[in-house]
Amino acid sequence: MADNVVSIAYSLILDELMEDDDGTDALISTFRMSVASAMVALASVFSVRRESDPVRIEQYVESIVPLYSELDFRAHFRMRRGTFQMLCECLGPILTERKLSLEKKLLSTMWLLANQESYRGIADRFGISKGTLHLTALSVCKAIASLRENLIKFPDRRDFPKIANGFSQRCGFPGVVGAVDGTHIPIPAPRTAHRSAYINRKGFSSMQLQVICDSNLMFLDIYTGWPGSVHDARVFKQSPISKALKENYLPPEFHLIGDSAYPMSENLLIPFRDNGHLGIIEKKYNKCHSYTRVDVERAIGLLKCKFRRLKYLDMYLEEEVTDFIAACCVLHNFILKEEDVIDTVDGTDTDNISSEDHVENENLSTPAQAKRWEIANLL
Repeated sequence: MADNVVSIAYSLILDELMEDDDGTDALISTFRMSVASAMVALASVFSVRRESDPVRIEQYVESIVPLYSELDFRAHFRMRRGTFQMLCECLGPILTERKLSLEKKLLSTMWLLANQESYRGIADRFGISKGTLHLTALSVCKAIASLRENLIKFPDRRDFPKIANGFSQRCGFPGVVGAVDGTHIPIPAPRTAHRSAYINRKGFSSMQLQVICDSNLMFLDIYTGWPGSVHDARVFKQSPISKALKENYLPPEFHLIGDSAYPMSENLLIPFRDNGHLGIIEKKYNKCHSYTRVDVERAIGLLKCKFRRLKYLDMYLEEEVTDFIAACCVLHNFILKEEDVIDTVDGTDTDNISSEDHVENENLSTPAQAKRWEIANLL
């Protein structure tokens, strides 16, 4: 562009000089040399500007994404095209700002959640700046998290028998309406006075995520926001579901199951503590309990497999972290609900560092002990 402008100016001025009777060959020659030097200088300036401009992929969403096969689309964005269209319909009334298309907002956010790629790389792929990607992801995750009450909810009493039947298919453990477990989401240590509270027992900074799931790996309840150093038992005691259980929400024949980090009660059954002297009945109970409880570990493993940003969530503001975590959990349920397909999960949550400390049961209520022994004898 610079070359064209200078060339036009050069031609116009040269024509004026040619028409001037007083113009000399020397003057014209000097003018030509000056213009040539100016052209070189301008070309150099414009060249530097062009090199400093970011190089981004243009029309990726509009031209490239439509060419993906169904398999490729699902691999990149963690859901089928039909599921993605349903997600657009759900979030369209919430995400009303349209500087970016709704499809570009959702696709860029899904790519961000599904990968550990840098913000710069993702922004370049979608033809936007890093700042725009950050703001877009925040708004989309907040919108997705707002669907939580519709997609993650503890079942009504009339649904308990169906859920319990699903769990009992694995090992015959009766009355289970949910398996509870906690996992750690690695984050940078917040720049606050309570920075050390986020350092967990493994020595890195994290935020707790407690989940309850059914035998289909669907989340029935999630609770997040506590620093990584807090014990699983305390997180559970402070959660809304714990308060609901204390109000006798569960009938006597139903209960949750959890590992030995949780406090034993009639509503939450844990394994017998293995002190090396367990009997046959206790060992069989523990084995069946473990086989039944593995579904919650598989659910957490599937969550982190689909949304690998949870392997390390590079964010400092607590509210933003909890929105991202909640959004991933909502998407987990949304995809399972619409597609009814469970991806192959290689084992369980291998990154889980839940406390192995056994909660002492010296103060166990007699009804809780009696209930556990009753089930152990049935197995």
